[in-house]
Amino acid sequence: MTNAFLVEVAGAALPADIEPLLTYAYVDDSLNLPDLFVLRFRDPDRLVLSKTGITIGAAVTVSVLTGDEQAPALLVAGEVTSLEVDFDTTGTFTVVRGYDHAHRLFRGRGTHAYTQVTASDVMTAVARRAKLQLGDVQPTTTVFDHVAQTGASDWEFLESLAREIGFEVAVREGKLDFRAPKTASTAPGHERADENPLVLQLGADLLRFRAVVTAAEQVGEVQVRGWDVAQKRPLVGTAAARTNTAELTGVDPAGLATTFGNRTYVSGDVPYGTQAEVDVAATALADQLAGAFAEFSGLARGNARLRADVAFTIGNVGAPFDGKYTITSSRHSYDAATGYTTALTVSGRQDRSLLGLTSGGGRGGPGGVLVAQVSDTNDPQQQSRVKLTFPSLSDDYVSDWARTVQPGAGRDRGALVLPEVGDEVLVGLDGAGRPYVLGGLYNGVDIPAKGPVDVVDGGTGAVNRRSLVSRRGHRIDLLDEDGRTEGLSLTTADDALRLVLDATGTAVTVHSDGTVTVEGAKGVVVDAKQSKLELKGATVEVTATRGVTVDSGGGGVTVTAGTAVELTGTTAKLVGRTSAEVKGAIVRIN
Repeated sequence: MTNAFLVEVAGAALPADIEPLLTYAYVDDSLNLPDLFVLRFRDPDRLVLSKTGITIGAAVTVSVLTGDEQAPALLVAGEVTSLEVDFDTTGTFTVVRGYDHAHRLFRGRGTHAYTQVTASDVMTAVARRAKLQLGDVQPTTTVFDHVAQTGASDWEFLESLAREIGFEVAVREGKLDFRAPKTASTAPGHERADENPLVLQLGADLLRFRAVVTAAEQVGEVQVRGWDVAQKRPLVGTAAARTNTAELTGVDPAGLATTFGNRTYVSGDVPYGTQAEVDVAATALADQLAGAFAEFSGLARGNARLRADVAFTIGNVGAPFDGKYTITSSRHSYDAATGYTTALTVSGRQDRSLLGLTSGGGRGGPGGVLVAQVSDTNDPQQQSRVKLTFPSLSDDYVSDWARTVQPGAGRDRGALVLPEVGDEVLVGLDGAGRPYVLGGLYNGVDIPAKGPVDVVDGGTGAVNRRSLVSRRGHRIDLLDEDGRTEGLSLTTADDALRLVLDATGTAVTVHSDGTVTVEGAKGVVVDAKQSKLELKGATVEVTATRGVTVDSGGGGVTVTAGTAVELTGTTAKLVGRTSAEVKGAIVRIN
């Protein structure tokens, strides 16, 4: 049969009486999505499914045999994912839909961590978890300390990771590929269409087309910026506007950009942390932006060679549209009335599918803030970072080391209050999904410690107390109970040591169940001003290494003892400027 679609189910061809019932079929392939096949059978007796053995999950291959080929060309190898029945005035139809094995990567969402890995390492791990065979996997060299897949499907995660480094993800003949896309320069030269199936010429095998060359949003250079936390310095990666998806004579993205002023596109959406990351991201982003300068959509006579990621040549259209392109997506259609045709689209790295237009382009996962629990505080770099778990995302996911927000943090200064392992914290996520600990949270189990006064005044609602309490219960309380308890209290957990600044009574209290030592290298002054100064103790000792002076100013000096008073010195002198009096029942001198 010429220009016929050949369908096999579980390795067996369609029964002879079912094959003519195939009225319409198409196969979609894309750089951005799994390959899709749709088979529409006229089925008045509803026997197609039972006779073919088609069920959900059945293995299906769709090939095409054209008059120019000796053997059928495989268009897709996949599995059935849905079955439909359609009845209208034209009859009853059975519709079979399915995808290649990449559709398995869309199933489910999960949270996983990958540490000290390259992008190709991550792809390999995901493929093995999804039980997919590895195909063409190009090794990458940039090593990431931590890559997070947070609440995303495997496909979303891999596709966005690939986009960041200028790679593509695809399943070909049941095997998962992860590599750089083909370049337009690999397309054949300007041969005639009848000499090479990858040369399309208007009026020959190109039935209709629409081509666009545009300077819209084109720039001369792309700059991607990041921040090096270890070195505390900005990171800048630059790349010239260049694309591998289209190669036209006399026109290129950089040249178009200069027409309206050679501007630079600066991206800081993803906070990359190393120079290698910003360099790779700049190259990928430059290709993505520049790839939109030349786009093409057309319909050609059926050609199984025209597939996504295949470079082809356009001729006889005229400048500036003649040139080499890389196909972004294609649709191979068979209709019983019109035969076999191939529609193709060139849109560079732009994903124009409904999924691509409605979904985000980053691998950061959920943004905003999340509740987390601290799992580790032993930061090897001693930068007060912690590791986190996210109970709302996964039971076993552990983050990379997350920085903690500290008031006034800087070189050798600022507050330092680290959460404990097991503490509940509020975490903010940046554009790459990296967590930053914003603060701790109380909950039904971890409640605030009680203090000298209630936190909130039950009558006015005023906040009476602000406290800082350590793990062992040592605390500082700032007290604002109007007119009653105001000031500052510093106490140990057992209340054995206490410093109270009483603003209400204008008093300072220092208490210790042990001893109190006051030292001053250049002196200690205790000044009661016009009030009384009292020193009390079971015994009071005043010791000096160079002398003791007691000066009462204009008043007197009284020394009283319950028993004896003894003054001893190498020499002794008693002087009364007006008089001197010594009294006793017995007075002995020498």
